[in-house]
Amino acid sequence: MTSDPADMRARRADTVRTIAESTRVESDRAGRAHEPLSDRAALLIALGRLDEETRGIALARLRAGRKFPALGGFGTLRLVTEELHWIDGRTAGLRTGPTRLALLQRHVLLERRLGSYRTRFVMSSGHYASGVRAIRRERREGIHLDVDQRTALFEALRHTPTPLGVGPGPLSRARGILGGAAAERLDTLHARGADVVRTLAGTDADRFADRYDTLLFLAGMYHDRILSSRIWRSDLFAVARAQLDPGTELVQIAVDVVALAQLDAELTAAFEAQGDTVDEEGRREVLVRRADLIPVWDQVIDRVAALSRVVDEIAVAEIEHRSLDAVQRTVGLDQRIDDLISRSGTREISADNTHSVSDQISRDTL
Repeated sequence: MTSDPADMRARRADTVRTIAESTRVESDRAGRAHEPLSDRAALLIALGRLDEETRGIALARLRAGRKFPALGGFGTLRLVTEELHWIDGRTAGLRTGPTRLALLQRHVLLERRLGSYRTRFVMSSGHYASGVRAIRRERREGIHLDVDQRTALFEALRHTPTPLGVGPGPLSRARGILGGAAAERLDTLHARGADVVRTLAGTDADRFADRYDTLLFLAGMYHDRILSSRIWRSDLFAVARAQLDPGTELVQIAVDVVALAQLDAELTAAFEAQGDTVDEEGRREVLVRRADLIPVWDQVIDRVAALSRVVDEIAVAEIEHRSLDAVQRTVGLDQRIDDLISRSGTREISADNTHSVSDQISRDTL
């Protein structure tokens, strides 16, 4: 196996690319599902969807230690949003009946839940300044987000990269949504049932919507692993911390990935809008523009791969550090044992003295 740094870097990037293109991040070796992204990682990724001013203020708030309202994991927002989209697609093709009614009722419930999340996040008096003086102070410090900016951040968080296949199998989830007679009707409509199965795709707990979501999840996961490492925060990595800010890196990756995804979607829409009238020149133009994006995608892949290497290097350092600690503890233990043994003569003299005293006391009492 070659140890050439350039080759190793290319192979690491190829691994990240393969994972992203598969839209699937495998569970760990023990078979455990992936932990959801931390709130901080989700927020940093969401900043990639905001305008530069709002992004800067939100980053300043995070760096100042200001908290944002927690909603039990921002991945929940993505799952609610995806289910709403699914229901919209299903009801658009259904005639009036129990199935459509059940789906519309579910839609109302989810909208209400989403509205509650939005209010908690945007209007929390415990997290944002509300008085005139407090608002002025935050503005002077460059950390005040107005209601519109908080709302924009909430909407961005609805795109939090999350495995979309969590929970029970797709057909049982559909039954849970529809309920009662509508579920029985679903069982009898095999074609429609198969469509639900394909649409919900609930059996893959580690599958993502597309390659962009997958790559963002990977970047967020690496960010969380770096920051959760005790050794990363130690003096051993002081120089590395001065050279790399995982949070800043994650934001920059998110900005590029979001832009790539939007351009990809727009090119696809432009191509599909031409329908059967598309000519060879138009097709060639779309392909050329797509080709222009390939180097940018490669660069983002390389940045995420670089984060993955930091994670691996930290893991190696932690193992070596634990081994060193074990050696140091052993050395310390050896020293303590030696000290204990060296004092054995003193203990023998002391014991003899104590016995002599006891003998004397015994003779005196006879």
